[in-house]
Amino acid sequence: MTAPDYTAHWDEKFRSRSWGRYPPEDLVRFMGRHFRAADQRAVKVLEVGCGPGANLWFMQREGFAVHGIDVSPAAIDIATARLASENAGIPHPAADLRVGHFAHLPWPDGHFDVAVDIFALYANTTHVIREALAEVARVLRPGALFYSKLWGTNCTGHGLGRQLEPGTFDEIPEGPCRGMGVSHFFTRAEIDVLFGEFFGITAIDRILRSDIAANQQIEEFHCQFIRPR
Repeated sequence: MTAPDYTAHWDEKFRSRSWGRYPPEDLVRFMGRHFRAADQRAVKVLEVGCGPGANLWFMQREGFAVHGIDVSPAAIDIATARLASENAGIPHPAADLRVGHFAHLPWPDGHFDVAVDIFALYANTTHVIREALAEVARVLRPGALFYSKLWGTNCTGHGLGRQLEPGTFDEIPEGPCRGMGVSHFFTRAEIDVLFGEFFGITAIDRILRSDIAANQQIEEFHCQFIRPR
């Protein structure tokens, strides 16, 4: 598959800048809460938009069978190298990392026990987000979980730059999506409708905080979904 042109900038970004080294605390809590008593080696995890691998690094060290996809070959190269170097000698299933677009996932139906999106789906138009959600639902087994982090419309930068459609902007001049290309900001009602097409909603936490140093406001939705049985 040839990725849409608006994703091409990610390869240069992953090659030229430093990204977070550790997973977010909320993801650690989510995985621990739901899989602490599980046989981690039997739990197949998919991260869509895995970037350079901070989340995969953590989940593989915990023993999960990790799979990741990113449109950026540079991101997959960095993630592959990090897992091979830093997780060597730690018992875990081999990682399966692939270059591709998550609107067309290269895995069979019902393959995964859990999927993770940490600020990756947002970087698309709503049409592509809907396609990606349909694909995530397809590759999850019935009853599997999906954890997603999304930007809200109360973020600094929403409504700025070049509007592509309601809620979606490019060339955003400030806020957490500054310089990140196409970005979609969600309302809670939109999450209910869009994600509710494919998943049951089990929990949505709204996080509103101020970044005083950067003079910006951040709104995040931490969402937990379940694939219907």
